[in-house]
Amino acid sequence: MSIVTLYAKTFGTPLLIALLLWPFISAFLTLPILALLYHHEHRLRLASTIGSYLSVLYVAGLLTFTQYPMPDEPDRYCATHHLSPQLNLLEFIQDVATGGVSAVMQLLLNIVLFMPLGFLLMRFLRRNIGHTVIVGFLLSLAIELTQLSGFWGIYPCSYRQFDVDDLLTNTLGALVGYSIAKLCDRRWPPKPVDRAEINHRPGIVHRGVTFAIDMIMVILGYYPLGIIVVWLFHAIAKPLPDGTFQLASAVIHVESLNTIVTVLGMASFLIFELWIPATHRGQTLGGMFTHMSMETRERHGWQRVLFYTIRTTIIGGWFLLTLLQKDTHSGLLIIAVAVFALIFKQMPWDYVPGDAESERADADGVGDASDAGDAEDAGDADGAAVTALTENAVNAPASPISQNRQ
Repeated sequence: MSIVTLYAKTFGTPLLIALLLWPFISAFLTLPILALLYHHEHRLRLASTIGSYLSVLYVAGLLTFTQYPMPDEPDRYCATHHLSPQLNLLEFIQDVATGGVSAVMQLLLNIVLFMPLGFLLMRFLRRNIGHTVIVGFLLSLAIELTQLSGFWGIYPCSYRQFDVDDLLTNTLGALVGYSIAKLCDRRWPPKPVDRAEINHRPGIVHRGVTFAIDMIMVILGYYPLGIIVVWLFHAIAKPLPDGTFQLASAVIHVESLNTIVTVLGMASFLIFELWIPATHRGQTLGGMFTHMSMETRERHGWQRVLFYTIRTTIIGGWFLLTLLQKDTHSGLLIIAVAVFALIFKQMPWDYVPGDAESERADADGVGDASDAGDAEDAGDADGAAVTALTENAVNAPASPISQNRQ
């Protein structure tokens, strides 16, 4: 029986589940890296986008396939398998002498597995060689200790062996990846970034990443407060047999709490998505982090009022539908906006006319998305995927009162 067949038979269904979920979880976890790239570089090149996803895919795969899946039938497995840690630093010499090519390939695999980590730390995160060695060693140690402890006690026994030689080969792999990244820097040096630059013509990926950050801020603005309101209400109010509550002399229906939470949510939305950008030249908190302004041209007076009215109506309408748990309608609305942006390379509210000088500047090509350097406007090879990612990332959770009722 081959090693692959034996592995599949031992771990069974959990292996298939991990394989299916691996790419989707990686896509979701790519979002923070994209935000950091915008923060540091003010733009996102297609190669950086693909590299970010592949890097997260790699890290998620590394952690998943060194720890998961756990063998089925724990009692039976632990009764027949007793794995003790390998603590001899020179054991690999004996392994090569007795195992031959197979042992050499295992050592090389341990090195190759950590090469992308070293490359990522140097090329994208700009870490030095000391940081790379430390991170590579600590990550390898965390993996080995997790294997030694049976996933920190979740599994009743150690189902993979702790091997001190893995610490050496994994750290060496990170160092090799760092060296490859240094060579790439010489061939393709990173371009200088103007830290004061603000992108006024962002592409859909830039908008999506920024909007996801904004929605996290909106949720953090109202959700904890909503939980407190619901908790206080249930602590103070007296439940009645008909399902209502008595607070002082008033009889209150539970739907009133939903209304309160919805109002809190919309107030948070208006603060983060209307008041802050309107008073900061089109920059939300997310836009300040990714160096992006939603105002694609200069507008004053009625033009600026109309711009924010249209945007708040559309995006605010989606958020309100989400709070009301109208998932079908909110999903269709956000998909329609995303499709519009993919086709026309701008949002519906961007069609509001601007000042005459700003219009002339646009006609001359000043402020065009290509000048901003956003490669997603030129290709957006993964625009649809990031759009779906952003939709999943920004879907606001159900209201606290709904969760309480469940």
